Amino acid sequence: MRKKKHLVLVIHGARADQPALRDMIERVRAQGHRVEPRVTFEAGDAAEFARAAAGRGADAVVAVGGDGTANEVVHGLSGSDVPFGIIPVGTANDFARQVGIPLDPNEAADVILGRDPVRIDTAELNDRRYLNVSTGGVGAEATAETPLEAKEALGLLAYLVTGVKKLVELSPRRAFFGGPGFEYRGDFLLFAVGNARMTGGGTLLTPRATVTDGLLDLCIVEGMPRADFARLVLRLRGGDHVGEAGVHYVQLPSVHIEAQEAISVNVDGESSDHFRLTYRVRPRDLQIHLTRLPGDEAPEPPRNSGGADVGGTTGRKIAGVRRAREDAADRVAGGATDAA
Repeated sequence: MRKKKHLVLVIHGARADQPALRDMIERVRAQGHRVEPRVTFEAGDAAEFARAAAGRGADAVVAVGGDGTANEVVHGLSGSDVPFGIIPVGTANDFARQVGIPLDPNEAADVILGRDPVRIDTAELNDRRYLNVSTGGVGAEATAETPLEAKEALGLLAYLVTGVKKLVELSPRRAFFGGPGFEYRGDFLLFAVGNARMTGGGTLLTPRATVTDGLLDLCIVEGMPRADFARLVLRLRGGDHVGEAGVHYVQLPSVHIEAQEAISVNVDGESSDHFRLTYRVRPRDLQIHLTRLPGDEAPEPPRNSGGADVGGTTGRKIAGVRRAREDAADRVAGGATDAA
């Protein structure tokens, strides 16, 4: 029989009033577990709450929000070995989706309560720890310029709408990229440094990344005509771009980037601007509750007595978003070809 746990839930302030979260907390408490909710109000709260919870000896610190909340909590747990969990209630939930964490809060809580944590790598950008993927260039600018109101109203489609606008304004940047055995100096449209694979609402920019190999995956897309990039975007979405013309893809323990102009960078949903970027992997330094590793085949979904998929409505919504993104990307590619 598993012991009763002390969970500290770090909840994004905009999600705190969701009835499903209240139901989940009541259910977990009814099972005999101690649950401490901590609701964020401003940037930095999640990291501070996580740091304090680790110091008090919590059995797990749980990010309740999206990729940005998970990023802050992971940073706050830096230097601690307290296990980390995710209850994904954000817009994209890119990392949670890769590791099989259900979108239903009760089912996500069951992963934390019923599965032992596993040890994985994290990454670091300029001494700040992160979990998933950091991007620069077009993708990061699109994320930074997507209004919060649009994310709330449109969900994943909000990123696509802003991305289409950035494609029309396409302008390459210039930078130096270096790491052990690798150098590139020249124009780029985007880059990604991945500990894991998926970012931007499901785009596989670093499709060969794993979280247990002690390496970061670096992908650089060189400057190219708009029509060529539009066609490449269709392959980037599904992770089929490795080996394509104008794409550099390497695996390294560390990456250094320098530019004359500030580069807009996104790290797990949070944006900032930098002239110098130093990335390094942090091997096996996080314990996390999950159901699978990125890239592992997803298990068959559980079925109820009537034979319908549990969470089928969520699955249909995600499938609908994917179809809409594919249709929009096809139209963008066609329009860019016409304009080229």
